[in-house]
Amino acid sequence: MSQSLWFALTWIAGTAAILGSLMALGSVLLWFVPSVPPRSRKLEEASTIPAWQNRLKLLVFSVAIALAGLGILVVTPFPSL
Repeated sequence: MSQSLWFALTWIAGTAAILGSLMALGSVLLWFVPSVPPRSRKLEEASTIPAWQNRLKLLVFSVAIALAGLGILVVTPFPSL
């Protein structure tokens, strides 16, 4: 594997690991911070998908991105000269 290809692959994997982990932290914060004002709760109850399912989907997606980035970083060895 050439050095430029290794650099591009690890750049993308590092970005995915960092952004995925930050997204996971943000989606965990959504579980603790109320995102809907009290007066519009009727609109939330009227929707077909509950809010906790959307939050869970976001958490699973962000953890998957972080793990994929970390997995690529672990698998790609440093290029030898």
